Amino acid sequence: MKELQNRYGYDPMKMGESQSSASNVMDELDAACGISGKNWNVPKVIYASRTHSQLTQAMQELKRSPYNFMKAIILGSRDQLSIHPDVSKETNNSAKVQLCKLHMLTRTCSYFLKVEANKNSPHFLAQSIMDIEDLVSVGRKLKTCPYYASRELVQDADIIFMPYNYLLDPKARKANKIELNNTVIILDEAHNVEKMCEKSASVQVKSSDIALCIDGLTQAMKAFSDSALLDGDDDAPKDFTVEDLALFKEMLLDLEKAVDEIEVTPITGGTTFPGGFIFELLAKANITHGNQAMLNRLLESLIQYITAANQSNPVFRRGGGLQVLSDLLTIAFAGKDENADEKIKRCFKVHVDVEEVKEKKTSTKKDGWITPKGGTITKTRAKVINYWCFNPGYGMGQLLCSNVHSIILTSGTLAPLKPLIAELGIPISVRLENPHIVSKSQVYVKIVPFGPDKEPLISNYHNRDNVKYLSSLGRTILSFCPIIPDGLLIFFPSYPLMNKCIDSWQASGIWSQISRHKPIFVEPRGKDAFTSTMTEFYEKINDPTTKGACFMAVCRGKVSEGLDFADKNGRAVIITGLPFPPFKDPRVMLKKKYLEENRTRENELLSGDSWYALEGIRAVNQAIGRVIRHKDDYGAILLCDSRFSMSSQRSQLSAWIQTHLQNTQPPSNFGQFISEMSRFFRNAQSTLPQPCKREITSFSESTEDNKRFQLELADIGAVRKRLNIPSRPTPNM
Repeated sequence: MKELQNRYGYDPMKMGESQSSASNVMDELDAACGISGKNWNVPKVIYASRTHSQLTQAMQELKRSPYNFMKAIILGSRDQLSIHPDVSKETNNSAKVQLCKLHMLTRTCSYFLKVEANKNSPHFLAQSIMDIEDLVSVGRKLKTCPYYASRELVQDADIIFMPYNYLLDPKARKANKIELNNTVIILDEAHNVEKMCEKSASVQVKSSDIALCIDGLTQAMKAFSDSALLDGDDDAPKDFTVEDLALFKEMLLDLEKAVDEIEVTPITGGTTFPGGFIFELLAKANITHGNQAMLNRLLESLIQYITAANQSNPVFRRGGGLQVLSDLLTIAFAGKDENADEKIKRCFKVHVDVEEVKEKKTSTKKDGWITPKGGTITKTRAKVINYWCFNPGYGMGQLLCSNVHSIILTSGTLAPLKPLIAELGIPISVRLENPHIVSKSQVYVKIVPFGPDKEPLISNYHNRDNVKYLSSLGRTILSFCPIIPDGLLIFFPSYPLMNKCIDSWQASGIWSQISRHKPIFVEPRGKDAFTSTMTEFYEKINDPTTKGACFMAVCRGKVSEGLDFADKNGRAVIITGLPFPPFKDPRVMLKKKYLEENRTRENELLSGDSWYALEGIRAVNQAIGRVIRHKDDYGAILLCDSRFSMSSQRSQLSAWIQTHLQNTQPPSNFGQFISEMSRFFRNAQSTLPQPCKREITSFSESTEDNKRFQLELADIGAVRKRLNIPSRPTPNM
């Protein structure tokens, strides 16, 4: 490099050098060094997180950082980015995907056709960092597809933001053409990576899915025989013949028969087979590693054909089962080769259970699949075939094979690190655990083992029907409400327990008493209801005529992870119990068994029981993290379950929480909780900086599983100063 600089007499720092000559010299240097793309082989950064809400927050922080001149783009789904009217109005995500592909392949989407011409438009290039809202806004202005435009903009981006599944799921990675060579991968909220890796390598197929596949094939074959379609009135793409469909239908009938013949006993929670059983089952339908690629291409063509046919005949839609079958073949055969049998046997299980088939109310005749409970299941009973992966290292290993530059895992709840690293199966050369940014004066943490009436607070399974416990928990919350300013978050271990508490408190009058202090909002399960509930909650928090609001939610729910309840939006969080996974759930039981069978002193895997306990505590740690969101924030954390006093539970809480619990004893009477917390909030309000005013402008949830909201900051300059962020630097030329 030095010789080349001497040869050309070029000094990059020398003033007066014309931009064009500097560019020409750099081009020659690039060519001489074998560097393409004019980036000196600088790795791209891929930033992945669980939800688009978390990605949006990260992009907003990047915009406020000194690195806001870097080119950054986000990869979203068609559900978020498609602006085609026909695609947008679809409610089913799979239908959106197929309809979009159809318009693209038949070149009937004007938005897609303008991507090539407009991808270098100043409107797209004006902003260095483009999130989903930016892409949609520019796309509508240029009448250009934001979804495909973002795929083009990726080529010149320095940082690419995307959800986990785009990165960890081989199907999604291939569909989005994500190149991992020489990339720095940042997996934020990495406590989710284990489950995401297992989920992306797992699949479920039901008897009803296979029946829908057969029904779809039958309709397609009937359409082929329709004289109107054969006369050329059918514009749907067809890369198959009626003979192809007939052969495939015969294979699916054989598969349906093979599934029917599996004997399952419901009283034992289903039947479990080794991972290789899935290939034995598919082989009975003559589906093998040799022909699965061809069958997947046929499925893709058939799905597109049915989607196209549905545009003229809305009744003609049975593509859902076909997509499930395509996913089964893709996932099951993804790592299937001559050396994979032992790995599949060790990492996978096939669990077969009874499918719950709902009877139509208008029908007096029982479905053929419905049989009495108990005993051995007959061949006519519907089944659920679960192909489950229990080793997250199976998916992470594919990233390592892609020649990535480095992988960075970040989260506030990764501990304990050793078993996590052992499960992921990747070498970790640097490990760093940092203390929390806030001081002790900013957090009040207490374990509350009893209520105002001295009734023990314990939300275990045997105590959840205890009327005294439910009443005492309600009165505990009622006692804290007048003391806690602004927003109060209450997290329950599960939806059933939350609903049970709500019913009990409404019947006893506790609910109405809490409502007098703070309006109560309850986390709904529906997408639209969740969006409106969140909007109303933030409006109440900012309503000067109220004393804040109370939000009741569930650990592992939408509120417990991904949303930011900074400052007055969340001044306290109450944890009402330990959200352990369902103990009798077959997948939980098999995961525990997998850990016990594969655990050795060398690999440092957790025992099954330790993993089970850690799952509950990690969900608690995530819920706790909704409150303290920046260096000047403050709040109270109340653990209202006596089991938190046990050393085995306390030791697994986040390290910064344990620090606040060290050398502290629970008060001898409930009144001491009230007086201590009152002093804490008085001191915090008088000594800590007041937060900048925030104005809620919108709240929207972009996908079925994800949510996002945007806060408009009244004074960006004040925020920069408060967070010690310098003004944007001028890049050196």
